[in-house]
Amino acid sequence: MTFDTQEIYKEIQKENDFYKSIIENNSFYIIKTDLDGKYTYLNPFFCKMLSLNADEYLGKDALSLIIPEDHELCKETVMLCFSNPGESHWVVLRKPVAKGIIATQWEFKMLTDDLGLPSEILSIGHDITSLILKQEDLQALVGITSEQNKRLLNFTYIVSHNIRSHVANIIGIINVNEMDTDEIDDKMALGLINVSTNSLNETIKNLNDIITIQTNTNLPMKEINVHIEIHRIVQSILILISNAHTTINYLFEPKEYLKSNPAYFESIILNLITNSLKYKSPERNLVIDIDLHDEGEFKILTFTDNGIGIDLEKYSNKLFGMYNTFNGNKDARGLGLFIIKTQVEAMRGKIDVSSELGSSTTFKIYFSEGQIKQDLMISKVEI
Repeated sequence: MTFDTQEIYKEIQKENDFYKSIIENNSFYIIKTDLDGKYTYLNPFFCKMLSLNADEYLGKDALSLIIPEDHELCKETVMLCFSNPGESHWVVLRKPVAKGIIATQWEFKMLTDDLGLPSEILSIGHDITSLILKQEDLQALVGITSEQNKRLLNFTYIVSHNIRSHVANIIGIINVNEMDTDEIDDKMALGLINVSTNSLNETIKNLNDIITIQTNTNLPMKEINVHIEIHRIVQSILILISNAHTTINYLFEPKEYLKSNPAYFESIILNLITNSLKYKSPERNLVIDIDLHDEGEFKILTFTDNGIGIDLEKYSNKLFGMYNTFNGNKDARGLGLFIIKTQVEAMRGKIDVSSELGSSTTFKIYFSEGQIKQDLMISKVEI
């Protein structure tokens, strides 16, 4: 048998050209490094995309083309190649380019020589920046949806709780008036109903402000007179408060102001008051003390009642959870404190509680005095 040397050479050349076309194609980055992590080969596509000259980078440390934050991740992947030379190891590394930073995904694999000893590391990669951006967009969308759900929950609760409180107060006035007693006459009843309906109208107006929030706007915040606003809320449920023989003491100056969303502020105060009514002690009349003072960047509203208290040692971890109830009150739904915390945090504030079981409970509401901005772009909430 005779061999045509020229034909064999042509076949070898053809095969070499085929593999060369794969290596130098315009779809994948292909690089090789020695066992010390120095570049031994960079394919043209990699050089083109990173705007660099292959000859200038041969012999340089491969970490030089990876952002510092990803150096350890790259080293860990290389160590896996040494530990498991026959396997591929995947890693996402960020690289600096002229226009910023791109995300690239790589397959690292240890190559061996004719004796089966490690010789160099082959890395094949591609740009996944667009995929990462789409994932970030998706995560942002999930965040937006979550934020919208929180707003809808707040809105629903304000509608069901705040408006229900006003209506319950109006029904209470009517019932007392119809009982043919000397407690209230027609003129007084009409005046109380007028106060309640005006307060109900203010609640609806504040809710409308929330509904009309547009994309990329702030949560509507206003400077409110704390005494006037709380007094308005108290007057709107005066029958409920009076029936519980409640005294409310204002321990701050009448001209004190703070920044808040009016609808959220009303919801917070209504929740605190109605909670105190639910958990008043049967042994004494209910007394509520409300104070306000500055502390750093916060205005702190302190709300203290002399009710039955909360066993914080037992319930502290569940206190602000949804649907958690603690004192066996059949009217409790386990939403009030959860909603308060959600609304306070939406305004970049915080809430603390202290209590003596059987004696008193104090809530401290921290209202941020800074500009309140949303972390996410919120689409218009359609109700």
